[in-house]
Amino acid sequence: MKSRLLERIKRVEQMQKLAKPAIFQSGYLKPLPEDYVGERHVVTVSRERTASNGDWCRFEERPGPGPPDLDDSALTVYLTE
Repeated sequence: MKSRLLERIKRVEQMQKLAKPAIFQSGYLKPLPEDYVGERHVVTVSRERTASNGDWCRFEERPGPGPPDLDDSALTVYLTE
């Protein structure tokens, strides 16, 4: 029982080492026109590192589906007018 528990703890620790650190992104979003109908996705136009653990970005909505390799591992806050 004890050896199984130790093995499981080692596996969990290995998984934690492989996990990406959390990233916080915030910034202004330029939306598509209100009359646009259809699929849309958001892209990062520019990114600046801040002193805290986060990025200040400019985002734009673009028509159509997003790229298949889009990385959504960040916590993102979009600001609009």
